[in-house]
Amino acid sequence: MKTYNFLKNIAGGIIVCGTLCTTSCTSFDELNTDPTRMDEVNPGTLLNPILYETSVYNWKLYNNYTYDLMQCAVSTSSTNGVGWWYMTDSQGDGTWTTFYKWINNAKEMTRLTEKLPEAAKQPNYDAISLTLQSWLYQILTDAFGDVPMSEACSADEGILAPKFDTQQQVYRQIIDNLKTANELFDEANGLIYNQSGEMLYNTSKGDATGIKKWKKFCNSLRLRALLRVIDVPEFNAKQELRTMLTDPATYPVFESNADAALLAISGTYPQEAPLTRPQDFTSYVQISEFFVDLLKGWNDPRLQVYATQVTLPDQTKDYVGLPSGYQTLPSITASGLNQEMAKAPMKLAMMPYAEVEFIKAELLKKGVIDGGSNAAKEAYQKGVQAAIEQWGQVLPDNYFENPEAAYDDTLERIMNQKFVALFFCDYQQWFEYNRTGFPVLPVGPGIANANNQMPKRFKYPAALQRTNLKNYQAAKQNMGGDDFNIRLMWQQ
Repeated sequence: MKTYNFLKNIAGGIIVCGTLCTTSCTSFDELNTDPTRMDEVNPGTLLNPILYETSVYNWKLYNNYTYDLMQCAVSTSSTNGVGWWYMTDSQGDGTWTTFYKWINNAKEMTRLTEKLPEAAKQPNYDAISLTLQSWLYQILTDAFGDVPMSEACSADEGILAPKFDTQQQVYRQIIDNLKTANELFDEANGLIYNQSGEMLYNTSKGDATGIKKWKKFCNSLRLRALLRVIDVPEFNAKQELRTMLTDPATYPVFESNADAALLAISGTYPQEAPLTRPQDFTSYVQISEFFVDLLKGWNDPRLQVYATQVTLPDQTKDYVGLPSGYQTLPSITASGLNQEMAKAPMKLAMMPYAEVEFIKAELLKKGVIDGGSNAAKEAYQKGVQAAIEQWGQVLPDNYFENPEAAYDDTLERIMNQKFVALFFCDYQQWFEYNRTGFPVLPVGPGIANANNQMPKRFKYPAALQRTNLKNYQAAKQNMGGDDFNIRLMWQQ
C-alpha cells in the first residue's frame, strides 16, 4: 500500500460532502480538517521518513546481527546465535520486507515528480530517489544475491509476482543509476518542496551546498559499488574507478566528515533513538576480546567510546574482552558495551567518509589508480583520522608511530582499519569480510566444533514460495541453490 493512500480517503470524503452540502458546508469542512495531517503529497514529504526509518532500521541490523556475527560483541546468554555462525532460515526476512517497503517509497518520489507539469519538475528529487534506491538495492543484493529490481514495487502496473534480476543485472543498474543521478543533480534549485530542509544535509530551496553533498553521497556510493565488483569479469570496474577518481569535478566524492552520510537524530519525538530502552543495548552482551585487542594494539581512543572498563585484581582499571565463539562461558569479568552509543543525540551511519579514503587506499595499493605507496599511506591515514573523529575523538599525535597502526603497504592493514570504520554501518563489515577475507576473525571452539561457517548470504524468505514460487525457483536455479553458503559473484 502506498504511503499516501489515506489522502485518497480524505479526498473521497470531501467529494461526498460537496454533493450533499451547499455553501453552508464551508464551516463544516473547516471543522473536519485535521491540521496534523498532510493534505497534499509531494516528493519532499516522502524524503525524511525514508531517511529516518531506513537509518534506524540499519542501526538495528548492525546491533542485532553484524555486531555478533563479526565477533565485535559476544552474547552471554546463548551459544547458538549468529555469534557462533548459527543461522535461522528467516534471518533475512525483515531485511527483505523492510527494504522493499522503503524502495517503493523512494520510487514514489519519482512517480510524483513525473505527475508535475514540465515547468515544475524537480530533477533533484529524481536524483535523490535514484541514490536512495541504489543504496538500498546494493545492500539487498549483497545480502541475498539475485533479487527483483526491474519489476519490483510494480503492483500498480499489475505485477504482483516480480521476476528476479541476476546479481550482474542488479549491479549494472545500480552503477548506471548512480551515474544518471550524478548528471541529474541541479545545484541551482536545491529542494523546493523541503522549505525547512531535510534530515541528512538540511537541503532546502535554492540550497547549493546541500545538493553538492547529496551529489558526493551519490558518487561515493558508486565507488562502493564498483569496488565490490572490481574482480567480476562482466564489469569494467577498474577503468570506471579510474575515470571517477581522476575527474573530481565531474564525480565529486566525500572529502570530510561534514560530507558523510551520517543522519543526525535528536532523540526527541519524532526523531527517537533506535532503542526505546538503552539498557537493552547492554543486556547479556560483552565486548569481544578480538575487538578490544585490536583497538588496544593501536592505542586507539575509540575504545573508550565503545566499551566500559572493569576493575582488575590489582585494583587498576582496564578494558577486557570476552573470547568470542566460546564453548563454555569463561569465568572472567569482561568489559561491557558503552550504553551511551545507544542514546540520542546520535548519528546513524548510511556511509562514512572514512570508507571513501580506505577505498582510495586499496586502489592505490593495488595500482588501480596512480600514486603509489605514499599516496596509499596518505589515504589510509586520512581514513583512520576521519573514523576516529567521527566518534568525537582526537587522533593521538604518535598514533602512526605505533608499528601496529602504521601503514605497512598490506591490504590487511587497510581492511582492519576499514572494519572498525564501518562500525554500526548496517551489514558492511560482513560484506567486506566476504569480499576480502579481512579482518582475520577468531574461530572459537564453539564455532569450530559445530563445523559452522561464516554465512555468504541470507536464504530467501519462505513467503516467496507461497507468493512468487515460479520466479523464486528460477532464482534458486540460477544461484545454484538457496542456502547460506552460496557464493555471490563478488565474493572470494
